[in-house]
Amino acid sequence: MASEAIPTSEILGVKVAQLTVEQFIEQLVSAARARRHWRVGYVNAANFNLVAADRRYAEVLRASDVVYADGQAVVWASRYLGCPLPERVNAGDFFVRFCAACAREQLTLYLLGSRVGIAQRAAENLVARCPGLRIVGARDGHFDPALSDMIVTEINHFAPDILVVGMGAPRQEFWVAERFDKLNVGVAWCVGALFEYLAGETPRAPVWMRKAGLEWLFRLVLEPRRLWRRYLVGNWSFLWRVWRSRRRTK
Repeated sequence: MASEAIPTSEILGVKVAQLTVEQFIEQLVSAARARRHWRVGYVNAANFNLVAADRRYAEVLRASDVVYADGQAVVWASRYLGCPLPERVNAGDFFVRFCAACAREQLTLYLLGSRVGIAQRAAENLVARCPGLRIVGARDGHFDPALSDMIVTEINHFAPDILVVGMGAPRQEFWVAERFDKLNVGVAWCVGALFEYLAGETPRAPVWMRKAGLEWLFRLVLEPRRLWRRYLVGNWSFLWRVWRSRRRTK
């Protein structure tokens, strides 16, 4: 199935894939196996606020082959707007399952992002949990922009089926978009802070909080000084945009 054939819900000007977690895994594995050269991104409430504030980011996100609902608030918004998404697709919840599928299909991964040592530790943990998984490279995302061409050359040397980029939005999306034509990968997937969870550097919220859409509150308690504006101001901004979108549609 080409990415154009994946049904989408248009939410605040972004087409979000109508996929369950299992369907998402299946689509990405298939795209990587066929070397379809897909760009894959995600949206949550904070990303939608960034779409409204940064035209360049909005254009890059809209040009992606697949954009999925990383946040539960996006799923709720889709229902309120009359274009329901089936469920939240959050990489932290299923990345080990995804890697197990990659191991069965003999697909290769390259991890790029986070602070020094985090991607490497995440790779070690994944290989330990998924026998047969091949991670051909892992390096941090805190590098001088002047080294980008060298990093692209290194990635292309390994020609991974899936390049997983965790630098945070919008830097990760810009970095991939600017070099996408040069990257010899099957799929380039932006994942935000995923490596920090996989490396055991940052704890995840309890499952009940994730299911209740309260993971943001857990993260706010852990890092109030860094995240207070994103959640206490940003969440209300997102809700206002969703409400305004519904009013305009009516």
